[in-house]
Amino acid sequence: MPRHVAIIIDGNRRWAKAHGVPYWKGHVRGAERVEEISKASIEAGIKYTTIWGGSYNNLTKRSPEEIKFLDQNMYRAWAAKGVKDKFIHDKGIQVRFIGEWPDLLSARTQDAIRKVEDKTKGYSNYFVTYLVGYSGDREMVSAMNAAIESGVGEVSEETLKDFLWTKDLPEVDLLIRTGGDAHNSSGFMMWHIKNSLFSFEEKMWPDFSKEDFLKLIESFSQRERRFGR
Repeated sequence: MPRHVAIIIDGNRRWAKAHGVPYWKGHVRGAERVEEISKASIEAGIKYTTIWGGSYNNLTKRSPEEIKFLDQNMYRAWAAKGVKDKFIHDKGIQVRFIGEWPDLLSARTQDAIRKVEDKTKGYSNYFVTYLVGYSGDREMVSAMNAAIESGVGEVSEETLKDFLWTKDLPEVDLLIRTGGDAHNSSGFMMWHIKNSLFSFEEKMWPDFSKEDFLKLIESFSQRERRFGR
């Protein structure tokens, strides 16, 4: 059983286009999948689940209309629902949002995110992390600059990790990317995936089901990890 599973969700807009519906319906369907897969991961006993819910470019280069929709109808809705979600509190799930979202999202959405983080910060049975306004290359540049500003004489693996936004997360055991693109966008969590097993799925995220996810978890348990050996 993997301890930490990370997911790059991709394909919401392409799914909507393929089905002849507005882009926002792809995001709505994708949000349903986020909730479904997050809960399936917890129920499978996976302690850490990390989902890339939106890159820095997603929140800076898309149309103002789409960014507003993501802000209000996705991130704010996730956070507001999480505050009252019985499943989260019964299971003892700590919810975190990591990325540059404080600089990119509206004040109301920021407040909602901070509220769910505050309500769940005392939990430690499971950890669900949403990366919002996140890009791995920007995280690494930020870490290097922070290390320099701190006066660290020589940067080692451990000291560099201490300055990452994702420093509190363990290494990723299994990385899943949907949408048929076999690449690591924007250096996604490049520090944490150095020993990961990768699974590139053809299905668009809105079509990626709980059953698909659990099959990958089962497959993981049967694969050998070489750790560079």
